Amino acid sequence: MEIIKLDPRQKKRATEVVTAAFFDYPMFTFYFPDPKKRIRLLPWYLGNVLNCALRYGEVYTTPEISGVIFTLPPGHTKISQSEYIQNGFLLTPLLLGFRDYVRSQECEKFVADTHEKIMGDRPHYYLWGLTVDPSQKRKGVGTALLKPVIEKADVEKKPIYLETHDEKNVAYYQRMGFSLVHTTRFPKFDLAIWCMVREPD
Repeated sequence: MEIIKLDPRQKKRATEVVTAAFFDYPMFTFYFPDPKKRIRLLPWYLGNVLNCALRYGEVYTTPEISGVIFTLPPGHTKISQSEYIQNGFLLTPLLLGFRDYVRSQECEKFVADTHEKIMGDRPHYYLWGLTVDPSQKRKGVGTALLKPVIEKADVEKKPIYLETHDEKNVAYYQRMGFSLVHTTRFPKFDLAIWCMVREPD
């Protein structure tokens, strides 16, 4: 299966795939509890995430855009508030509404703090997202997208870090060589997080 860098001109289609894959993902059902609001705002939100990944990291897909993987490199595994704003997130408080915005920011901070506590100053890759078009699942797309990321990290002798909010993902990543290193729940919310690291071969 051919894996290519995402052409920024195809970001709209990539956003559609990422949105379809993440529509029922626990963190986004928490950010956007109203399904109608999620339909309207999740493409905007995830499109801005891809803006950040294209600018500061790498985004890979297939020629048919049947899946999308986006990573951040060693030395830039955390996006600053100003960088988020520069890439389209300025209107987040207005679009989410004050209550949901505050909740989302508390969650983002907890995720970032947990990431930092686990990896510290150790150079690593951050697997920000791996998604497959729901109509293309169980065809090896996700594994094909992940393979070059793993190979690159292995060559550079760098670990790969990820977190997931869906326990069903843990077994898949374990099969890909990741180890579960930390599990916790958000202090104020009914939301869990599973943190995983793949050490270089």
